[in-house]
Amino acid sequence: MNIFGLFSGLLAVSVGFNVFLLYRNSKRRKRIKYLSNQLQKFRDLSTKFRDIVVQREELFYKNIHDVSLSFLDGVKSSYLITFDGETGKVVSYTGSNLKSSKLNHVKKTDLPYSAERIYVVEKEKVSHLFDPSLDTTNNKSKVLISDIHIGGELKAKLIVERDKPFISEEIETLKSLSGFFTSFIATHNYLSNQGKFQKDMILTMIRILEYHDPYTKGHSKNVANLASMLAEKLGLNDEMIKKTYWAALVHDIGKIVVPSSILNKEGKLTIEEFEVIKKHPVYGHDFLSTSSDLRELAKYVLYHHERWDGNGYPSGLAGEEIPVISRIISVVDAWDAMTSDRPYRKGLSFEKAKSELLEHSGMQFDPNIVKRFIEIVDQESSKIDPVK
Repeated sequence: MNIFGLFSGLLAVSVGFNVFLLYRNSKRRKRIKYLSNQLQKFRDLSTKFRDIVVQREELFYKNIHDVSLSFLDGVKSSYLITFDGETGKVVSYTGSNLKSSKLNHVKKTDLPYSAERIYVVEKEKVSHLFDPSLDTTNNKSKVLISDIHIGGELKAKLIVERDKPFISEEIETLKSLSGFFTSFIATHNYLSNQGKFQKDMILTMIRILEYHDPYTKGHSKNVANLASMLAEKLGLNDEMIKKTYWAALVHDIGKIVVPSSILNKEGKLTIEEFEVIKKHPVYGHDFLSTSSDLRELAKYVLYHHERWDGNGYPSGLAGEEIPVISRIISVVDAWDAMTSDRPYRKGLSFEKAKSELLEHSGMQFDPNIVKRFIEIVDQESSKIDPVK
């Protein structure tokens, strides 16, 4: 071999080796980038923990599902199924070939299971969840399943379909993610159970109030429903909307200790009787403040008769000094009171009640809240059916 041939051979080997190094380094860089992106997603997820677990059940599971799928590329369709005993329901789904008739009743025994907790199966093993008439792939494609256990019991399944294979890094990521979701779901279930007890307790208090003051029957629920709609219209977050609902539901609870002879009086109240009525926000605040879970609601109840111009009670707060939830309740409470029958008068028409709100906007009521509430009334008038 001449020197030129030897040099050419060495050059070829060198170039080939450098191409190999570049290829290997490229793969390494891609892997580092992939792991870095996944790590950032985990960091973002940990900061969302508190916000997610306090959401309404429907929104909670949708967010859990969306977060799961964000760790995977090219997802074609997916189910998130939760179980109560041996049967479950689909709480979130995405995709175009899902079988809607299977959304509300899913048996554990109809689905694959593995001790691995994260595993890949042939799509034909879950074909009953998909509509073949809408399917663009055959049943030989793969489906990834992630099982979520709480206290040793299967509580949820994530089922994901896509065209390309699932790689080991993705499976390992979902294994780590399942630990997060076990904590998420366990915490959400605990808070939901606590909330159920709180809800039952509050509804019992409302029933006692309605027995004491028959003319308020339905008033608290009407105010709560409309107030939560108004809170959403104003752009408050999900947690504040829930607080608005509960505070509105108990806003009159202090009337339990106001004599029924005053509450149900058909004639005009005396100055002394009106002073007694004016104490009900304070009484309600005192009742609710005995529970640490209800203490924040107590504040909103205390201030729901404050006025935008500062001439309300019990503290004479003005403008934005008044908590926004209290300002919302003030408007909706007045609306429902005006449009409902009372011992001393018939309820006003919608148009007359709207006129009253607008007349007192900027004095008794926050003008922006009145404006937004009028929009709801105009949009939802066919659905709102006050007692006439």
